[in-house]
Amino acid sequence: MSDSPISLALQRAEEAFAQKPGLALQNDAPAKAVFVGGLATQVAGPAGHTVGTDMPVTLGGAGACPGPGWLMRAGLASCTATVIAMRAERLGIRLTRLAVTANSRSDARGLLGVDPLVAAGPLEVNLDIDIAADGQTPESLAELVAWADAHSPVTNALRRAIDVQSQVRYGAITPA
Repeated sequence: MSDSPISLALQRAEEAFAQKPGLALQNDAPAKAVFVGGLATQVAGPAGHTVGTDMPVTLGGAGACPGPGWLMRAGLASCTATVIAMRAERLGIRLTRLAVTANSRSDARGLLGVDPLVAAGPLEVNLDIDIAADGQTPESLAELVAWADAHSPVTNALRRAIDVQSQVRYGAITPA
C-alpha cells in the first residue's frame, strides 16, 4: 500500500464506508443541459463547470462542440483511467504511462428512427488501454486493469440495464 496523499484519502474513505455504509450512498451531481439553438446545448454542473454539445453538420448541427455520444465515450475513458490510477495509488504502483481510448460503433438510423429494429445508441463499445508502470509485469498490470474495469462506475452503468425515468414539466420556460 502507498502512503501518498491520494492513497491516504482513499483509505480514509474506504474505512469510513466500511464502518458506516450509509455514508457511501449519495446523489450524484446533476448535469443540466439547456438548449441554446440549432442542435446545441450548454451543460452545467453544480460547481459551475460547463460543456457545450452540438451535432455534426451531417445531422443538421453546426459541429461547433462535441456531440453527446462523444461525451459518453469521454466519460467512459476518463472514468476508466481515473479508477486505474486510484487503484494503482492504493497498491503503491507508480504508473509511468496511462492512456485510455473509448471507441464505439453506432448506426444513425436508430437515432433518426429510420429503422425501428436499429438501436439508437452504440452497437458496440471498446476500450484501448495503454499502460506501463515501474517494476510491474504485464500480468500485474492486467490484474490492475481488470480490477478497475470491474469497479469503474461508468463502465458498470453501461454494462447493466438502469431504469431511466423522465419527469416532464410542460409550459413556457422563464429565463432565470
